[in-house]
Amino acid sequence: MGKIIDDHLKRMNPTGISWTDMTEKQRVELKVTWDAVVSVPENLDCSCPRIGCRNNRNCRNCVALHRYYDGFPDCLRPLDDKIQAGLPPDKKYNMHYKIQSDGNQDGTVDKADPDGSRERLIKQNTPEGRIALADKWAEIVRNPKNTACKCPRTDCWYHGNCVKCVALHRHFEGFPDCVRYIVDEIEAAVEAYSKA
Repeated sequence: MGKIIDDHLKRMNPTGISWTDMTEKQRVELKVTWDAVVSVPENLDCSCPRIGCRNNRNCRNCVALHRYYDGFPDCLRPLDDKIQAGLPPDKKYNMHYKIQSDGNQDGTVDKADPDGSRERLIKQNTPEGRIALADKWAEIVRNPKNTACKCPRTDCWYHGNCVKCVALHRHFEGFPDCVRYIVDEIEAAVEAYSKA
């Protein structure tokens, strides 16, 4: 794991004891801390401004759709911005190109403005185009393979509960396990730029 993920996990579990080495009592004590985070309604609120999206306020579908396109939901993007702060746009890891161009890197992505790609995608030329796009996204999230929890920590209390999982990781300035592969890509882009 990279430094970003390691630092995040230390904030989530300040005991210094790995999850696998914890006693049940230690895990329960950690759960009390985590429950204090996920029991606050403001921490669970959807912060996405796209209230017209069919997946708004549905963390499972939202995370599944963005993961399908190798991107983060809006609620995790401030952390992405923080990690890549100071990088020129053409050096940033562009996690939006697939959701914009359906995987064709040489397609419609404006490399000078990677952060605006989803906005352009949603603003289709016709109402029919917007409906067709929303239907495509609905098809993706109807597939159980795409919405299944990818986290290997099946003994976690929030396994399969995207609302609490995302809220907990976001609170500790990190990312759920299911999207950490993207963090590795971002960290590689930051490292490559800093070495240049």
